[in-house]
Amino acid sequence: MIQYIRIQNFRSVKDIALELGPLNIVFGPNGCGKSNIYNAIHLLTAAAEGRLSGFISEEGGLENMMWSGERSPLDRHPRRLQIACRTDSFDYELQIGFPEKLPYPTQFMLDPIVKEENIWLAGYSRRPSSRVLQRKNQAAFLVDVTGEKSTFTESIYENESVFGQLGEPHRFPEVSRVRETLRRWRFYHEFAIGRHSPLRQPAVGYRSPVLDSDGQNLAAAFQTIVEIGAEEILHEILADAFPGCQFYCENEHSRFALKMRREGIRRPLLAAEMSDGTLRFLCLAVALLSPRPPAFLAINEPENSLHRDMLPALARLIIEASRYSQIWLTSHSAELAEL
Repeated sequence: MIQYIRIQNFRSVKDIALELGPLNIVFGPNGCGKSNIYNAIHLLTAAAEGRLSGFISEEGGLENMMWSGERSPLDRHPRRLQIACRTDSFDYELQIGFPEKLPYPTQFMLDPIVKEENIWLAGYSRRPSSRVLQRKNQAAFLVDVTGEKSTFTESIYENESVFGQLGEPHRFPEVSRVRETLRRWRFYHEFAIGRHSPLRQPAVGYRSPVLDSDGQNLAAAFQTIVEIGAEEILHEILADAFPGCQFYCENEHSRFALKMRREGIRRPLLAAEMSDGTLRFLCLAVALLSPRPPAFLAINEPENSLHRDMLPALARLIIEASRYSQIWLTSHSAELAEL
């Protein structure tokens, strides 16, 4: 479980430190920085997946991601984006900045550069003896399988984490364990529920204990819960959110189609006919009731597109999921936060 996180110089967040519990809800109006905290945590998973620079690019580049507010005239240190995270088993720190001034002209002076990266084992207050990864720029030292400190001999890409370049994970078990922990964190921000979304059409599927980040495998993931997961809880909560409706999945030649029976309607409704709010709630239900729950699950503004009458059912979903995963939510809804 994440115990503590500190974020510095990330968009509107100058410096914030938070202690986390099993269920965390960041509530506030637009512009208060709650989505920036969500994205900062997500950046750690992107680093572990080897797509740090790609994630920063998707966010508009490091110049847009970096804190751009007023700086003290006494602050002469180069600008750095810093994220530190302490869990039950490790303490991880990542610092990202701009390239040093080069003696020749270049158009890449706004590239994201990993300046420092460190991992300490938990419970030792960042003692030098507990550090299993120490990186400065393109030089890195890791503790290997024998417990000895060794130089990382591979050529390190300056704009990626060591995690994405760990070619022999068995040699560095502690660092590899941290990487796998971060990679398994799960994030949901927007589901592809538009009118022409593939999610609305029958699609070839397979047993899917995890919903895709965009919800594209909704039908297969729904059926997976029905067969090997919390089917009873799923149907109970859907009945609370949609009185008089029943959801089910049909499979023809491995093409899964999600359908809904509704009282007073003579034929089942197809996913293509369901409202955005209905599909979004289904995605949330399948994500939160995953048969393979993650250690950490973050959802950005889950109440979007939902009628307020659905919020009690959503709250029940969140509470159920918090039995198995640490939950992080950002929300505009005071009502959801109070539930």
